[in-house]
Amino acid sequence: MRIGRKNSRFMAMMMMLTMAAGSLSGCGSQKPESTNTEVLQEQADSSETTTNAGGETESDEPQPLDKSLYMDASKDVEERVEALLSMMTLEEKAAQMLQPEQSAINLKEISEYGIGSVLSGGGSAPLSGNTVDDWQAHVNEIKQAALDSRLGIPILYGIDAVHGNNNVYAATVYPHNIGLGAADDEELVEKIGAAVAEEVRATGIQWTFAPTLANPQNEMWGRTYEGFGEDADYVAKMGAAYIRGFQGDKDSAEYLDDKHVLATAKHFLGEGYTTAGMNQGNVKMDEEAFETLLREQLVLPYQAAIDAGVRTVMASYNSVNGLKMHENGYLLTDVLKGDLGFSGFVISDYNAVQQVSGSNYREKIVNSVNAGVDMLMEVTSWKECMDEIVAAVNEGSISRERIDDAVRRILRVKFEAGLFEEEISGTTENSLKEIYGGDEHRALARQAVSESLVLLKNDKIGEKTAMEILAESKNILVAGSKADDIGVQCGGWTISWQGSTGNITEGTTILQGLQNAAGDDVTIEYSKDGEVNAGNDAVLVVIGENPYVETSGDRKPSNLTIMGSDKKVLDTIKETAKAAGKEDIPVIALMLAGRPVTIANQIEDFDGLVMAWLPGTEGDGVADVLLGDKEFRGTLKYTWTWDAQDIADKFADGNEDKILFKKGSGLKKDGSSISPDGTVTIGKKPE
Repeated sequence: MRIGRKNSRFMAMMMMLTMAAGSLSGCGSQKPESTNTEVLQEQADSSETTTNAGGETESDEPQPLDKSLYMDASKDVEERVEALLSMMTLEEKAAQMLQPEQSAINLKEISEYGIGSVLSGGGSAPLSGNTVDDWQAHVNEIKQAALDSRLGIPILYGIDAVHGNNNVYAATVYPHNIGLGAADDEELVEKIGAAVAEEVRATGIQWTFAPTLANPQNEMWGRTYEGFGEDADYVAKMGAAYIRGFQGDKDSAEYLDDKHVLATAKHFLGEGYTTAGMNQGNVKMDEEAFETLLREQLVLPYQAAIDAGVRTVMASYNSVNGLKMHENGYLLTDVLKGDLGFSGFVISDYNAVQQVSGSNYREKIVNSVNAGVDMLMEVTSWKECMDEIVAAVNEGSISRERIDDAVRRILRVKFEAGLFEEEISGTTENSLKEIYGGDEHRALARQAVSESLVLLKNDKIGEKTAMEILAESKNILVAGSKADDIGVQCGGWTISWQGSTGNITEGTTILQGLQNAAGDDVTIEYSKDGEVNAGNDAVLVVIGENPYVETSGDRKPSNLTIMGSDKKVLDTIKETAKAAGKEDIPVIALMLAGRPVTIANQIEDFDGLVMAWLPGTEGDGVADVLLGDKEFRGTLKYTWTWDAQDIADKFADGNEDKILFKKGSGLKKDGSSISPDGTVTIGKKPE
């Protein structure tokens, strides 16, 4: 089978449908002018029957309703699915395949149509406010509206809880995946997943769009920090641990209980391999080479996720050799659902169906659904999408068998997740509100921060290393605005979609953490601009990137660097240190960034360099290592080049001199290497 081509089974089916119905196959042909949404809707409204792909008629009138057949929790899941499916009209099936944005649909519409799912996109909060109480009240109103529909099918509420319940004020925000990858602690990641699930369920929500299972190869990609590392087998290990945390161990009684949430393996497939690291870009490869990459690398995290019990997979915006993933039947159906045995459902990304090929909206929907997308995240055009699904079935462009397959998968997951037995605003949900953003979860996040720190440079100054001198200093200058900015250290996907600088949520900044850790005999001074004075013994300067997500984080090699304002702070440190007679003062840089960035022109100014990634709300975790008894234990899971222009060639033989820090690098306070395979070797700066 050829990579990048549509599933041959679907193509054959669609050709037969075209010949039989005289209408579109969804493959880009022109539709007869007489076939339009209005005519098809009139036909549907005036008839009690429709014609399926086999030429047989099926009634769209509601079947006699007997909820006892599918509301009985003692029955087998598949038996309940088939009983419910048999009572659904085509319109009700189409409604189950939709996921509108919560702000684009009202409670009456949810009840009237029996909508399958809603989401809150990044920054989409209840109108009443952004507290856990606001969320719980709003979400439970939506869940009740779904139960008030004719069939009473529970609704699935999805949210991007990617490093904590990060949309909600005062949630515990954990390090982004790139930091958790550096910590290399499966048990820790599993605990974090469980803690995040508890804070999500406290709001009534049952589904998170996480974790990302990409193994990024190019740091110019704006989503690099969502990947645990550059190796697919490592991502598979860490991703499976996160999924076990979110959902519970699939072989235990806790699996998908009311303290856990459905996880999402995303984004299938090829992320991190696009040309120039472009978000929503194209993976361009020889078909044979891609097939090898597919089998040996790309599917590994997804197979591990399926083995861990993941029940939803989100398709990628990416293309593979020019074909959008959302219409790639070979990868979505043959590989994911066939070869990997995935029996859950595939959810589209945000309005991604609108990016696939097709001369009109219906054709795009047809191509996506026939390729294997089961639920469509059509955030504002959901009603039109529902009408187009019904029209496409009536004209033969989508078979009833394919619709039933999609809805069967969605219902299966809802039954498995216990949604039909879920108690709205129940005892468990309200008990979880009591621990939301509490000490236990923040202690776990603090541990994650301390374990994720990677020490990459630790020069000796006399008999001691820079980190040893910092720990013994009595007067430490903390420099740079990022040292006291909770928004910067959380990064993107925090309160708002893109994240933002400033005091955006509750937490402890790095400066506050250092002040908390300093003994009575230690002075922590702060200078936003980096002004050194004669009383300082050491400088800790915080540099890096401001928050971003997705395409806004894409960079060209020339601007994959620390910010200009940070460079100015570094210049001020040198100038004022010289003026104060402190030219030899140790300078340790702490970097807050979502990926390795070019620091070739700054590295020689640092006696020490700590990569802190995007640590989240618990800045105390940084101080626990820098000033406390905890030792560095993080190691790089990415290869860090001297210059971003060499990223594309960093894995090529003979290019070792272009590497600033090898994957696996990480030092201890005494200067020794954590791993014998990852000794830090900065080498010679290229001209």
